[in-house]
Amino acid sequence: MKKDQLSWEDFHEECQSRISLPKEVKAFNRLVAHTKNFFIISGYGAFTPGYLLIISKDFIPSYGLVRENYLDELNFIIKLIKKTINQELDRNSVVFEHGMCACVGGLDRAHIHIMSIPKKIKKKDITDAINLTLYNRKSGIDYIRYKNYKLENAHDISQIFENLVSNKEKSKDFKVVGKIYKIKDIKNLSINEWPLVTLNHIKKGGHYIYFKSDFDASSFLTTNNFNTQFGREIVYNIELISNDIFKKKVKKLNKKNKDLNLWQWQHYTFEKDILYSMKIAKAGLIKLKKKYQNKFDEFDLKII
Repeated sequence: MKKDQLSWEDFHEECQSRISLPKEVKAFNRLVAHTKNFFIISGYGAFTPGYLLIISKDFIPSYGLVRENYLDELNFIIKLIKKTINQELDRNSVVFEHGMCACVGGLDRAHIHIMSIPKKIKKKDITDAINLTLYNRKSGIDYIRYKNYKLENAHDISQIFENLVSNKEKSKDFKVVGKIYKIKDIKNLSINEWPLVTLNHIKKGGHYIYFKSDFDASSFLTTNNFNTQFGREIVYNIELISNDIFKKKVKKLNKKNKDLNLWQWQHYTFEKDILYSMKIAKAGLIKLKKKYQNKFDEFDLKII
């Protein structure tokens, strides 16, 4: 397996001979567009339509390390993709990054996720999805003490905590150290100062998670380390809360395999949805080109 699964050189090389959108998904055939310093691909695990990643051409592990003079270009691309999702799918979107996460094996480069969510979604729905994700991961619990044993494994903590909640275990034998976080507990950096505000934390070797919805109250920038795919799990929970069609789809897939975590791209790639995301992204960007021609020229944006 290649160490850099988000290699700009490999994505760019593949598209040189492309005459139409691909009909099957391969490792490096998901390129949609690129600018001077960034490129856009359709993401694995596209359980919501229009799932795209913005990736740095420079090999940096986090957008907290991006050059400041690239930020106008980056913010324009984010704006463009959100507008594309809105006009092509009539859906809103959220933007998130897991900084310094090494998400794709041990070697990784900075990438931002943009996933669509239903337009009818409310601030409370997003907050509820964030809090549910924190609960599902038992985030905030340091360990559970059982007699003379200190249990720190995430699976052990989750299973024992659930048993305690349902009174299947005698609580006097257990001591829970920590508490399950809610969104108010994890906001410790200014969401509007991402990504540069993360720099000092990064220099100390720290991770961060940036999650931006259309509501400040249901957005956060945190230096807590919740492991990978936290943002994807939030979006998955948003869809479960608000989308009955998605709920039925999940139920059908879980009947075939009860161990599937559909928010984990390694479990299920949603190949048809990856190809569809490429199609709508290309169509949407072409429609927006005339309106933003000056910016397309300034940042040398090319649609594949």
